[in-house]
Amino acid sequence: MSKEKKAKKPIYKRWWFWVLAIIVVISIANGGEDEETPSTKSTDNKATETTSTPKEEAPKQHNVGDTVKVGKIEYVVKGVSETQKISNVLGDKTTEGKFVVVDMSIKNTDKKARMADTTMFKVKTSDGTEYDPDAELDMYVNEGGIGFFLESINPNISKSGKVVFELPAEAKEYNIEVSSGAGWSGGEYEQIKLK
Repeated sequence: MSKEKKAKKPIYKRWWFWVLAIIVVISIANGGEDEETPSTKSTDNKATETTSTPKEEAPKQHNVGDTVKVGKIEYVVKGVSETQKISNVLGDKTTEGKFVVVDMSIKNTDKKARMADTTMFKVKTSDGTEYDPDAELDMYVNEGGIGFFLESINPNISKSGKVVFELPAEAKEYNIEVSSGAGWSGGEYEQIKLK
């Protein structure tokens, strides 16, 4: 006589199939609750909305003369001036718009030297338009140097310099955005009202 082969049970009759099915159902059920809970809280729970609103309003309005800490760098804008012509021994530079010259100091509060650069600054107008500084014009306004162009600042030391932006003549209100560092050390930003 030949041995009869055991008939294989269908997969749905095996015990491990049902254990696996129950785990999948529980996982889906828990996933569904997690998705519903935040949406319910955000639409029904007014406390969540009021908690997030102050965080959006939290950025304080900084002004000229304030010490503004961003990461491990402190900024102080000492003054702001507008002109259509910048002159020095290199010659004259003029614009149809206006040059905004920002006089500031940067202090490194880190425990190691930090690199400062003009790429750490942007001017933003009230309509959200962004303007980069002009490193060439920085040479015209900084006596004996090039301002903050690739300037190394040691710990607990301040450096002063001027940064020049070219803006349209109609720009009436604008802020300078300062960064927590140049390159990879950046990522945090604050704005200082210039005008």
